[in-house]
Amino acid sequence: MRTQEKHTAIKAITAPFANRRVTFIDLLRAYAILMMLQGHFTDTLLAESFRDLNNPTFATWSFMRGMTAPIFFFSSGLIFVFLLMRDKAPFRENIRVKKGLRRGIELIIIGYILRMSFPRLLTFDIYPGLFAVDVLHCIGLALLTLIGVFALSSYLKLSYPLLLALGGSLVFYFHFDFKNADWSFLPLALENYFTNSNGSVFTPIPWVGYSMLGGVLGYALNRRPQWAFGQILPLSLLATGLLVHYHSTWALTQLYEVTGIENFLAHANFNFLAWRLGHVFIAVAIFIWIAQLWKNIPKLLLRIGSETLVIYEVHFVLLYSTWFGIGLSTFWYRSLTPLQTILGAALFIFFFVLLIANIDRIRQYRWPWWREKLTIAARFGWNWVKEITPVVQEKVVYAWRIARVRVVRWYLRQVSPAAYQGSGEE
Repeated sequence: MRTQEKHTAIKAITAPFANRRVTFIDLLRAYAILMMLQGHFTDTLLAESFRDLNNPTFATWSFMRGMTAPIFFFSSGLIFVFLLMRDKAPFRENIRVKKGLRRGIELIIIGYILRMSFPRLLTFDIYPGLFAVDVLHCIGLALLTLIGVFALSSYLKLSYPLLLALGGSLVFYFHFDFKNADWSFLPLALENYFTNSNGSVFTPIPWVGYSMLGGVLGYALNRRPQWAFGQILPLSLLATGLLVHYHSTWALTQLYEVTGIENFLAHANFNFLAWRLGHVFIAVAIFIWIAQLWKNIPKLLLRIGSETLVIYEVHFVLLYSTWFGIGLSTFWYRSLTPLQTILGAALFIFFFVLLIANIDRIRQYRWPWWREKLTIAARFGWNWVKEITPVVQEKVVYAWRIARVRVVRWYLRQVSPAAYQGSGEE
């Protein structure tokens, strides 16, 4: 019989809310992935001449785009820990642990696969961009980190959410130490996990910190699911978010003056981690209220929030022209007008809405069709190999015998030409 962990900070309760789906998480993820689509499209294709932060429209877009990554990482940690704790099993018996380990490794591998350029690889061109680190690498490492902290909390009998909160805060705290350090002594593939200087867009530090802090909320919602359907949680998140937004810089400055620790001053002078965390809290509060008020949320919208990996994979290849060197960036890289960009982004998002609307049909019919054809091709190839092997083997043996005789004769001619008496050879 499974026993509940004793090292919890929030006691689990039995309530009708326990089996209700926390829909705001899917809404939050759907918002993040749709914002990512339009943000990446606009950033890749809008002409340079229209990128003016003094323009209110572009400044607003830039601000909203900056919220995408923090929300994405935060929600990833939130949903993973929420599901991890739902199993109620100890670490070694928790099915979500095994799934999370597999998923984390898969995301890192997929991150590298998406950066492949097959024409360049066919010419054995191992280009530096192949080893750049991006969102999927960081989310994969975030999942592995969440599992590692869970293992540590189980072993030490310490509060899991407390360790997550402490770990996330430390990741933020040491961000500038890692950013300013010299990592050039590492191989390029490892160096890219610590610095953006070689083309990495994201690095685990500080972005894994958002996933760890999101895990704290995921843990709390698992223990008290009714919080997602009441007013105390969203009001608390809203108040905390506003407090962090307006006063985090002052708090960091005060910490520097009291302790003299330079890291606090560095964060106060460039306060984007805590600032964006406050925005994430506000966004989560808003989406909790939306989920409460919107009684008939379209299933397609929720499905978009649960299929973020598929959307990310397809958009990366289509937009950044990675696999075959052909994509939207090939033809219109930073050359569109604002009107063209808005229309293009709308069509880009519409394409992915259609994709997710038909994703089950695609998986049900297209993948089995390809699997069947690949199986036939593999069977045909194997039969051909079995048929051709005896013929090839016979020819190889015959060629080896001929070559061996000729090599021996050549050697004898070199050693003792006079003594060699090969008929017809001299």
